Amino acid sequence: MHLTVVRADSSITHVAIVGRLDIDGVNQIADKFVFTTTSARTSAVVDISQVTFIASLGMGMLVGAAKAIQRHGTKMVLVAPPHLVHDALVAAGIGHVIPIAASEAEALEMLR
Repeated sequence: MHLTVVRADSSITHVAIVGRLDIDGVNQIADKFVFTTTSARTSAVVDISQVTFIASLGMGMLVGAAKAIQRHGTKMVLVAPPHLVHDALVAAGIGHVIPIAASEAEALEMLR
């Protein structure tokens, strides 16, 4: 499980998560993820194309960061979840809180 910062500048924070967002995975990256996505007060693109599993704790981490970002007047977009992860996010209603894009280009368009 790891978190990579793809881009961090004055307009956007783009991170990529790789692995399982289960209890162990969330415990490994939660602090870095929340700090990285919320401290700059910019919109965030979160590439989850390499997330193989997401538990409720992982969803909670994403929603918590998204709500913190929204308090700053900016947004978070999730990018390219694999089919099973996408289905879990939709079933939990996460798409109502955090938009889900099929590609990075679509995510950037959603943030405009």
